[in-house]
Amino acid sequence: MRPNVIFTNLNAELFQFLAKSLPNRTSRFDAFLYLYECQTDHFDALLKYGVNIPFGATYNQLAERWGWDRKTVMSFLKALHNMGVLEVKRASCNIEIRILNLAYVPQETSPEIMDNSP
Repeated sequence: MRPNVIFTNLNAELFQFLAKSLPNRTSRFDAFLYLYECQTDHFDALLKYGVNIPFGATYNQLAERWGWDRKTVMSFLKALHNMGVLEVKRASCNIEIRILNLAYVPQETSPEIMDNSP
């Protein structure tokens, strides 16, 4: 049985941005991967209702998780927003983050090369 494949549009600008990181702390790539995993944890709602539900966080929570300062987190999210990769909205004490252009290939139509079974 093949799993659903979840994907988003990526481009060279995003890869170049994520490749630039400082040593001895969470990389931009790892931070983006964390955001992607948080978003895809809620992907059942997209499959069931056709809605890409944002996930909530605070700048301080992300700063603590990644070992960055709050200003760096804000700058990182703003850069991704400006590239059209994600949407960030203030919601009372939290921010709502939604990765744009997420889509999936259902099991029955996912390519055979994705099949990891023997």
